[in-house]
Amino acid sequence: MTGRTPGFSRPFLPVSLFPVAAILAAGLVGGALCLAAPPGTAPGAAKRLLQPTVDPQPPMGLTVDVVSLQKNAAGGVASLLLRVTADVGVEGAVVSAKAPANLVFADGSAVRTWNVDLTTASTLAIPVDVIVPEDGRYVIPAEVAGTVRGKPIRRGAACRLLVGVEEQAARIRGGANEYQAAEAGEPAP
Repeated sequence: MTGRTPGFSRPFLPVSLFPVAAILAAGLVGGALCLAAPPGTAPGAAKRLLQPTVDPQPPMGLTVDVVSLQKNAAGGVASLLLRVTADVGVEGAVVSAKAPANLVFADGSAVRTWNVDLTTASTLAIPVDVIVPEDGRYVIPAEVAGTVRGKPIRRGAACRLLVGVEEQAARIRGGANEYQAAEAGEPAP
């Protein structure tokens, strides 16, 4: 009669199983304590602590896109679209774009500005033409500035304009894109 004590009808647990049972119970109780909310938080707050953090989106945005390019023998005319978005009311919003050296806008100026009404959350599209006298790579920057609840806010964007040239494909080296450095006085690729 192994495992039985004289005078008892039920078998007893071997002493070696008691430490295992104690470790298992401590793990279950400790795990429940780790999931509990920190002291001083409201019930149900532990669930909110486990939610992922989402970065806020800026209340105003700007994009610059090439809509079309009319290629001439040397250079051409590029039609751009500046798109301004506002999720909140922006007061005193001004959009500006600057043409790089040798380029001008269709009205002959190198800098264009537009006062836009973004007092209500909305999206505006501003078409503009750029005259390009010669082939090359150009970057046309644009910016929108205004105030939101009395605080200044500014966003910028740029558009790469390729006229009569091809985009150089990047070499892959060591798993990363590799671009050749621009020489002094040469526009960046």
